[in-house]
Amino acid sequence: MVVDCHAHLDERVLSLEMLSGKMDEEGIDRVVLIPRITETVEPEKSAVLLAVQRTMMNSSLLRPAAAAVSTTFYDEYGALRPLWRPFTQGRQGYIKSTEPDNESVAAALEKMPERFWGWIFLTPRDNPNVIEDLERWRAVPGMIGVKVHPYWHHYPMRELSGIAQRAEELGLPLLIHLGFGAQGAYQWLAETYPRLRIIFAHAGMPFFKEMWPLVRDHANAYIDLSSPHLSERFVRIAVAAVGPEKCFYGTDSPYGFSSATGVYDYGVIKGWIERLKITDREREGILGRNFLRMVGA
Repeated sequence: MVVDCHAHLDERVLSLEMLSGKMDEEGIDRVVLIPRITETVEPEKSAVLLAVQRTMMNSSLLRPAAAAVSTTFYDEYGALRPLWRPFTQGRQGYIKSTEPDNESVAAALEKMPERFWGWIFLTPRDNPNVIEDLERWRAVPGMIGVKVHPYWHHYPMRELSGIAQRAEELGLPLLIHLGFGAQGAYQWLAETYPRLRIIFAHAGMPFFKEMWPLVRDHANAYIDLSSPHLSERFVRIAVAAVGPEKCFYGTDSPYGFSSATGVYDYGVIKGWIERLKITDREREGILGRNFLRMVGA
């Protein structure tokens, strides 16, 4: 069974029906959906910009510079600043979503329960009722865990205490996109909640190789291999560093990797994994078995 553990539901770019068709084309059985993260459609980023960011974030010497640059990306309203628009397709900007639309994912799960599961996307920032939100959405059939994004929603990791504690109590995995500094205190998270199953999105971006030893050695830590911020070579390095059993297939669909027709190409990251020099069993693990075992499916 092939499971894409990290995709976004953004029907402005890829409708549910089109996504289901792409799954059939590429032999993907399940996709775990996250609400869209932008109010306006996010354009593809320049391959050059992505490569520069990846290199800087993977270097302990250059990461502080990457962190400093990242503070210039968005204005106080969450809009991409004009300075960076030339590095996006069509020189377009976009605006962040501050309130996750879990309702859209719940509707998708009801419509196609045999194809999709969902992540409950939460932010503790300016939300005193975040635990109530968790309880509400976990009652929806097919919601299998919690997604949080300290970088996108701009809060320190320790504000996740309530969410992390409740997820650990409930046995719900936590998918997290780390930020820099206090937004990326991954060691604190893993040490404070040792029974919490944690998936560090995008191979642990923005820490990458610095945090891979923790993933390798911590019983409940994993990485997903999603996002155009990665590359085929980089995925090979990450898998070798943490071990195939600690890796999950993901895409970050429908962002990046457009085909010649302009539609998301679901074969790119799957191809990276299929070409890894590992055993067939390890490959099957990354493509689905590891994730299914982790969620108890």
